Amino acid sequence: MIWLLLAALFIFLGFAIQRLKWHFLISGYNTMTKEQKENVDVEGLAKLMGNYLYALAILFIVVGLVDYLEYSNLILPLLSLILVFTIIVVVKAQKFDHNLFDDNGKWKPGASKNLKRQGMIIVITLIIVAVILYFSLQPTGVAVTENEVEIAGMYGDTYEFASMEQVTLLEALPEIALRTNGSAVGSKLKGHFKFENGDKAKLFVDTKNPPFIQFIDEGKTVIFNLQTEAETRALYEKLIANTK
Repeated sequence: MIWLLLAALFIFLGFAIQRLKWHFLISGYNTMTKEQKENVDVEGLAKLMGNYLYALAILFIVVGLVDYLEYSNLILPLLSLILVFTIIVVVKAQKFDHNLFDDNGKWKPGASKNLKRQGMIIVITLIIVAVILYFSLQPTGVAVTENEVEIAGMYGDTYEFASMEQVTLLEALPEIALRTNGSAVGSKLKGHFKFENGDKAKLFVDTKNPPFIQFIDEGKTVIFNLQTEAETRALYEKLIANTK
């Protein structure tokens, strides 16, 4: 569902930039002075940016289809195409900015510095996104000690046996209505989610590998599982023994 929402968002943004002429949405152009904007072929730039956003929308639709068919191993390679698309757009966009070159085709003073700065911001942003996606796809790391369970990684925490209540084993997850604060990449869900019945929970699950361990800690529901059914069931028995 999230992929289709992203696709719809990018289609709207592409339409807004190309057709509604909301050029203030174009990063870089919107921070230029009035004099600098006069040296930009904004129509050509808007067409390029619109096509870029439409391409991203198509990509997210494909990712949504792949996610629906549960080919989660293809999601990260597909999302890496965002980097390829972005690099192409950054390069092509320069020809519409006549602030960069003088009448002889030479760089204007300070132009290369500004271009490098923009490129660095884009690269750093994409690296951060790639790192987040990478860790979102990693299996949940769980360590059990004498007194507590530690769930590692994004949104992870430590839960003491003494504070755990209502430890149960779920053969299936409730229907999820909304991701409130977390990541959902393929079948791997991490973070805060809301169910169709209105209940909320923090999830650390791979939906393709039931069952799932659920417990209440300080009034909050936590649900997680391990990489295999056998590991999850074995850990559940251990938790039951330690929380009686």
